[in-house]
Amino acid sequence: MNATSGANRDELILVLMPTVRDGLHTRQLLAAADLEGVVCGTLAELCHEIILGAGAALLTEEALWHQKADCLTAVLQQQAAWSDFPLIILARERATNRPQAFAEVMNISLVERPVRGRSLVSVLQAALRSRRHQYEVRAHLAERESQAKALKENQTRLEFALSAGRLGSWEFNTATGELACSDLCKANFGRTAESSFSYSDLVAAIHPEDRERVQRAVDTALSEGAECNIEYRTIWPDGSLHWVLVRGLVALPIDRAGTWMSGVSLDVTAHKQAETDLRDADRRKDEFLAMLAHELRNPLAPIRTGLELLAITGTEAESINVMREQVDHLVRLVDDLLDVSRITRGKVQLRMEAVDFVAVAQRAIETVRPMIRAHRHTLTVAIPTQLLWVNADPVRLAQVISNLLNNAAKYTENEGHLWLTISADGGNVSLSVRDTGLGLDAELLPHVFDLFTQADRSLERSEGGLGIGLTLVKTLVEMHGGSVLARSEGIGKGSEFTITLPLLQHGGPRHEASAPPSVPKGRRILLVDDNVGTTTVQSKLLANLGPHQVRVANDGWTAIAVADEFRPEVILLDIGLPQMSGYEVARHLREQPRFAKTVLVALTGYGTDEDRRRSKEAGFDLHIVKPPALAALRDALEYSRADLK
Repeated sequence: MNATSGANRDELILVLMPTVRDGLHTRQLLAAADLEGVVCGTLAELCHEIILGAGAALLTEEALWHQKADCLTAVLQQQAAWSDFPLIILARERATNRPQAFAEVMNISLVERPVRGRSLVSVLQAALRSRRHQYEVRAHLAERESQAKALKENQTRLEFALSAGRLGSWEFNTATGELACSDLCKANFGRTAESSFSYSDLVAAIHPEDRERVQRAVDTALSEGAECNIEYRTIWPDGSLHWVLVRGLVALPIDRAGTWMSGVSLDVTAHKQAETDLRDADRRKDEFLAMLAHELRNPLAPIRTGLELLAITGTEAESINVMREQVDHLVRLVDDLLDVSRITRGKVQLRMEAVDFVAVAQRAIETVRPMIRAHRHTLTVAIPTQLLWVNADPVRLAQVISNLLNNAAKYTENEGHLWLTISADGGNVSLSVRDTGLGLDAELLPHVFDLFTQADRSLERSEGGLGIGLTLVKTLVEMHGGSVLARSEGIGKGSEFTITLPLLQHGGPRHEASAPPSVPKGRRILLVDDNVGTTTVQSKLLANLGPHQVRVANDGWTAIAVADEFRPEVILLDIGLPQMSGYEVARHLREQPRFAKTVLVALTGYGTDEDRRRSKEAGFDLHIVKPPALAALRDALEYSRADLK
């Protein structure tokens, strides 16, 4: 068995076969697909490697059932809460007689033998993707633990700070019932410095639900000579409710009978509200993480099924359409997450221009029609015939409208009714989306635009959503100088969302005759990516986009060598390359005059504003985020460096 460093174990595939020869052959198959495999000689050795860390395990049913499997059951029963270690078992038939204990503790995928090497690699890659999602959950849990520790430390520091700042002092004579308070102490209970404040006034001001608890704490302190430290609610003379922290000590004479208490008080209303807000934020975060996991798993199932259908039946068209839809769904999820991150940090820049509001709305409607048809809804559209010009970013405006329609379609039961209405009045244009769906509770309505807020918080709900769509809607509309309003008469009575934007006073732009579309000419293209599967598929796609010559490289040094010989006109270059990053390759090429006219396109999974800035500084002309849309690839191939100046 080969030793493997801990840093690389997360992607490691453990192999247990009946014979050493089978194990070595399997490892060679994995290596050909850029997967790292380690051959285990026994089940006990496999268990030891799982404890050290691995991404998945591949074994035959003979290797599992013919050896004592108690150790494997024990190891998997002791997994961390975030872990669901994938086991891929090569079985002679699907109805294998595995013990019930394994079904309870194992994440088992049965693969019927014989199996094609490509199909087996696909199954293993899917298992590793599943494992990576588990690692993300692990990272989130570690972050939460760190936050909880930090919160506890902050609370300790806060308690120390409270003991030294803005404390009102008081003294209580237990024999006479006389209560002497400082001005600040009186202020903590809503009294002025001139007003009288007796012990009976203090007790009367205690919230009825807290009064018995407070009295019990005072009696215990007096009888035991202990410290009194209690937080409770008090009602001010104006009727408002506040929280106070009261700490006191008993002064004991020789006979240990209490005669008086002295201490401090502090108004902690703001602190209590902050605790409530923090708990609400933490709850929304938990709900968001749970729903994110749910949303990311949903598209993976049909993608995996589609791949299996391709391998089994050879029927491509329908499976490819299903996978394309699900990949598009994942891309939208990631885009929404990035959008809300950029917006909350003020990093989004709108590309404003004069656009026809009606035309943008019609394009948005068409993007949502498949979902509306899938739910068998009726959509009634009422829009004016005249042009309504607004100053807006057409992409972001369409995103706002499609988000509203998406929400209406998702949260309305099948065969429901949706209305989209556009009207212009008083220099403004308004668009409303109304439905017969779930509706909004009056308590939720003021918070419906808050980040991660969900109308239906149960994980069993059939429709997904991360609770960020309406946050994007509100923020983007306000960035356009508009407003958004939510209405609902209650649960089960539907809802209505209305956005309003100012109209342009001077009308729309003048249109000049556009040139006829050019026929694509053949380009010399170099595609660079360390993922062999990616280059294989994308090179075929590029070859079908025109009479192009396509060359492929899988690392930075090879890319430079191929570029020197091939002299490409366009280079599609990944950023995260081994040994030499895409930034370094771009800088190297830009230093050489013979590549002065070569168009460098960053084709990468990194898509933040900072990533785009770095790619531009490195010499890239364009930055396209994976997975690339077909139109983006076509546009990149049609650019010349003269166009980009």
